[in-house]
Amino acid sequence: MRFVLTTILVFLAAGSIFGQYDVQLTPACFNTSFDDFGTRKIGDKLYVLSASKDPCEDIMMDPYTKKPYSDLYEVDGCKTKDAKLMSAETKGLLNVNSCYFDGPISSNAAGNLLFFTNNFGSNEYEKLTIHYSTKNDKGEWSKPIPVPFNNDNFNVTHPFYDEKNKVLYFASDMPGGLGGMDIYRANFDGKKFGDKELVRYVNSKGHDCFPLMFDNKLYFTSNAFTTIGGYDLFVMENFEVKNMGEKFNSKYDDLAIMFNDKKSGYITSNRANNGVTDDIYEFKLIDLFVDVQLAYVVKDKNSGEAIADVSVKVVDDSTGLILFQGTTDELGSFLQTLDSIPLNAVRKLKISMEKDGYVSKDVEFSITAKDTNKINVADLVDLNLEPLSIDMIINELLGLKSIYYDFDKADLRQDAIIELDKVVSFMNKHAKIEIELGSHTDCRGPKIYNLDLSNRRALSAANYIKARISNPDRISYKGYGETMMKVDCPCEGRVRSKCSEEENQLNRRTEFTIKSLNISTGGKNVKPKVGVALPSEGNRNFTFNADDQADFRITPIETEPNGVIFRVQVESSIAQIPNATVKYKTQDVYEYQQDNAFKYCLGGAFKTLKEAVAFQDKMRQNGYAQAFVIAFDNGKRITIEQAKKLTKE
Repeated sequence: MRFVLTTILVFLAAGSIFGQYDVQLTPACFNTSFDDFGTRKIGDKLYVLSASKDPCEDIMMDPYTKKPYSDLYEVDGCKTKDAKLMSAETKGLLNVNSCYFDGPISSNAAGNLLFFTNNFGSNEYEKLTIHYSTKNDKGEWSKPIPVPFNNDNFNVTHPFYDEKNKVLYFASDMPGGLGGMDIYRANFDGKKFGDKELVRYVNSKGHDCFPLMFDNKLYFTSNAFTTIGGYDLFVMENFEVKNMGEKFNSKYDDLAIMFNDKKSGYITSNRANNGVTDDIYEFKLIDLFVDVQLAYVVKDKNSGEAIADVSVKVVDDSTGLILFQGTTDELGSFLQTLDSIPLNAVRKLKISMEKDGYVSKDVEFSITAKDTNKINVADLVDLNLEPLSIDMIINELLGLKSIYYDFDKADLRQDAIIELDKVVSFMNKHAKIEIELGSHTDCRGPKIYNLDLSNRRALSAANYIKARISNPDRISYKGYGETMMKVDCPCEGRVRSKCSEEENQLNRRTEFTIKSLNISTGGKNVKPKVGVALPSEGNRNFTFNADDQADFRITPIETEPNGVIFRVQVESSIAQIPNATVKYKTQDVYEYQQDNAFKYCLGGAFKTLKEAVAFQDKMRQNGYAQAFVIAFDNGKRITIEQAKKLTKE
């Protein structure tokens, strides 16, 4: 480092701003055995300051460092070469390098405005100055113009041009500062400079230098705040100064940061050789935590079509915490974001899916937090739901173990109760399905006795379920005796089998069969509940006859808007929601029924999709994260694509 004063000042704000990253530092391949520092760009080309050779043959090295003076070089792969910036005035090289100290540069994004530091004086004691030049269409640079802050009595150096805000930052030891080198700023519109001023909060009694603005933050180098060692890198954001932390700073000098983008760039440090020479290090920020987005699509197992309004719940399998709860949209999909997951961490999740007309399903899966790319859960696990149908065997759907009985007994065994509880859960999830419980015996004993025994076994299981479900009449039972054996084990007559006890046990069983769905399964719509009048189409909004259902601000059927309208749906519910205006805190609640579920929209009707999407965004900001747009044509629900064609949007 070129400035060698050491003063300690109280640190303004501790902590690293890059705590969520691991910082990977790699020595640049273009380093020399001498001082290399201060990387910057002109357009898309990288430049570096280096003391790798004598700038002038008749000039001695720096008498203090015993090294050549620094000059500007262009980086060419892993080598450096002379900076060949052509002068429009002389038709030779632009005089950015002098025989003595030459310092950092700064350019605009287009690479046609250049600020640079050098020493045009006759000896090494001349002060550093800043000049600027512009490039013409031929790629030639204009005659350098000194900035108005240069002075023979002090140094003006380390320029950085903040193109976005049209401000030139620089460092100087001019009188009026707080210490050695201080950081100043001045407006510059391309032709004229405003008054210079000290940058607040970043200056101290020591040396503060190498300013750089990136992503609305001011980065700089200082040796006078509380440092880890020597010169450290600091950043100021919202008037708070923070040390960039041990990942960037060492007990040696660390300075002159430059960003390629938000996660990579270069710094200068002399940490590798105990402070003897400066080197360039390339840094990369490696995420320690990532936000993982999970995309789900739920489809019909038979048709492959997306299923809307599936109630879903995603749970962290290790903690039991509910991470997401909602419904699928009309494309059968929903998105879930897991925030700040440690990189490469494995998360075990369980998704529960329920919808009338389909077999409820619980699926476990694992994800690894590798990056922020979206994970399609359907690629990891089967999210398809199987439609319910008459005569389905519940045992197979739920993976029930057989419900067995001891010989000549109708009492429920403990292992049977575990399986019956699964049936109870299924029936409570599907509140309208009717199931028959069939009980069977083996062939041992008289047929009449076995028929009676199977009835007693069926009654025992049915009573257990009835006590635990809504509307107990939905479960019926029947004893079949030995008339429907699983294993052919005849016990009577001339032919007798030699079945084992295990085979006879397979015949002493109870099975559950769907006898009535009472729900929509893609065919006819279910009948509306008493008190609700539906038009013949079955999917328009409806009116109410009962007084206790009048708490809805619903457009009457006869005044339904003609043509295509868009609405924003926020919820789907199996049961009708009472006092909806109170729940949603608005009078503008629109309710309609489809697929035996009640849908709730807020915000009235919109004639254009653009208006509806704007309102959807507002709803999501107000807490309805799963709000989505739906469309109607003369009161009939249609897809968004159909609506776009009709409205020519």
